[in-house]
Amino acid sequence: MAHILLPTDFSGNALNAAKYAAMLFGTEGNTFTVLNSFMAPHAGASVLMSLDDILGRESREGVEEFAKRLQEDMDLSRSTVQVMSEHGDLPGVIARLQEDDPSIDAVVMGTQGATGLKEVLMGSNTADVVRRSTKAVLAVPEKAEHQLPRRILVADDGGRVDRATVQVLLDIARKGNAEIHLVRVKTDEERTGSHYPELLDGISFRTFEIEGEDVESALNDQVKVSDADLVVMLRRKLGLFEGIFHRSASKRMVMHTHIPLLVLQQ
Repeated sequence: MAHILLPTDFSGNALNAAKYAAMLFGTEGNTFTVLNSFMAPHAGASVLMSLDDILGRESREGVEEFAKRLQEDMDLSRSTVQVMSEHGDLPGVIARLQEDDPSIDAVVMGTQGATGLKEVLMGSNTADVVRRSTKAVLAVPEKAEHQLPRRILVADDGGRVDRATVQVLLDIARKGNAEIHLVRVKTDEERTGSHYPELLDGISFRTFEIEGEDVESALNDQVKVSDADLVVMLRRKLGLFEGIFHRSASKRMVMHTHIPLLVLQQ
């Protein structure tokens, strides 16, 4: 049973990501928490209070309507769906909720930002959430196909991996009987052998070693070669892939493709 946090800015892209999450984790027995965060732009005290009231009311109404539509589209009658409207910037709100509720397993959100009022309500983009989240974050592009992954590309940096860190990956792979492609990018850094095989517990996998001057580009190329349905990366401070999780690189990595990106946190 999984507890999935679904941030929304009420856009079609956010609904698509939420529906993908329901498909991926299953519509029975799970908990889906639909979250909207809101924060008024800088203004005078009296104006700010008025805007907060307006945004707060719209947030509460919007999140209820969004959850209702999600339940209708995906038939979540046998799962728990709850809603939250929180004041603050989205990355900070998510970090606080994860600290208060250890049962949250993953965050699933769309990768394309909104504009205007929706941008104010969303408060941030996926790269910011990835950097502050303590749990796995699944970034779902607007054109992602709603099917269980058959091939999962896992970018392997050669570092130690905890079993708890990869549990979400294992659950997804088993559900779809997927094959995992472990991909190592050659760099000048000296690294140990892969730690993933001992954690895969009978899940079918293949290993690949690729070369490339730019890690991000090399991985993108391998995604096409492997015909992957899901890309998985592990984020660790000062790790090989850390640079990918900055705004510009994350945009290139996930916003111009139809392949969802799952970022594990360790």
